Amino acid sequence: MAISLYYFESAPPARSVLMVIAALELKVDLIRINLSNKEQFAEEFLQRNPTHTVPTLDDNGFIVWDSHAIVQYLVDKYGRTDELYPKSFEERTRVNQMLFFETSILFPSLARAVRPVFYDNATAVPDNKIKNIEASFEFLETFLSVTNYLASNHLTIADICALSTVSTIQIFHQVNNVKYPKLVAWLSKLKSLEFYNVNLDGIQMFTDMFMPLLK
Repeated sequence: MAISLYYFESAPPARSVLMVIAALELKVDLIRINLSNKEQFAEEFLQRNPTHTVPTLDDNGFIVWDSHAIVQYLVDKYGRTDELYPKSFEERTRVNQMLFFETSILFPSLARAVRPVFYDNATAVPDNKIKNIEASFEFLETFLSVTNYLASNHLTIADICALSTVSTIQIFHQVNNVKYPKLVAWLSKLKSLEFYNVNLDGIQMFTDMFMPLLK
């Protein structure tokens, strides 16, 4: 049996897993779950993931959901080295710390910004939501003042997970290169890496879904 990933390309968490898969050069069967058509509520999918979220990984019957748990699992099990998710206690703790930041502060700043547009008929992202995004950018700039990447002086899964979120935010709110020069440089560096290409289709899909709703 092969590894299968249930995903929807417009979802940033799914794209973070796709980028890690590409970075690891893994062969994975991709199964698209169209959230717009509510396919995540199909009984077959709910049996795999009762929280009905993507991404969801099926590794020969072992099910993992939540993008952060998935990328940790993939690097631990299939990575040729531990560089993306170091086994050293101190280094791994730093990576986990940034993953928790991404899931508790950075990604919610995106989700809360787009929700009024997608679900409440807003025609602009509310100013207070933009302020939350800017606060997240300030944190990222501070982190990148200490190390070249978010958790280390080399690339880790923390960078890839944050990249999927920040690149999505850029669709409607650009990173100011005067206020956040280190964040802009980090983005440019990561976007030049080969695995970033798998992020592009999802970015375009999100753009096509979101931008026509703005006025």
